[in-house]
Amino acid sequence: MAKKAPPAAVAAPASGSAVRRAHELFKQGQTREALALLRPLLQKKRDVDPEAASLAAACLGSDGKYEEAARIDRMVCDAFPANPQGWNSLGYDLFQAGDLPGALEAYARATELEPTRASAHYNVARISARMGDKAAAIEHFLKAVELQGEYRERLDEDPDLRPLKDDPDLSARLAGNAAPQDPYAEYYATES
Repeated sequence: MAKKAPPAAVAAPASGSAVRRAHELFKQGQTREALALLRPLLQKKRDVDPEAASLAAACLGSDGKYEEAARIDRMVCDAFPANPQGWNSLGYDLFQAGDLPGALEAYARATELEPTRASAHYNVARISARMGDKAAAIEHFLKAVELQGEYRERLDEDPDLRPLKDDPDLSARLAGNAAPQDPYAEYYATES
């Protein structure tokens, strides 16, 4: 009689596969179902899975539960304090929850950790303007424009920054930051 092979062990789904499945559900708009997969991963006392936590916060935020999303973002920031994306996400959720000082602090931390993140500078500028700190608003707006020129157009569109549009200091400094002129522009204009 031939000896039977032992049955293959059935492995519990890895947290990575649960996160991948939750991400697919999130993309399909099924945030409750995605959260059901993610919550057990968040309840581990010692280890914070930044991917699972960030996705859970995104699910909560998309459902308008920004305070709960910010609580999860804070877990990520506490576990990974040098992660600029964690601070940026925390800033977003706190801003949406109406906690302007908390959002400003989180975005400022993101700019310290990643000084080239234009979106974080832009958000510091918006919140600073809303809170009445014109100097900080101008500095961070200029930095955002320096890093990513498209932010310049938002001066007309963003209600938080629109009051700065006619500020002489900002206007002068933006003029100094203008994109360099094409040295051949005049030639092309006469040749066409």
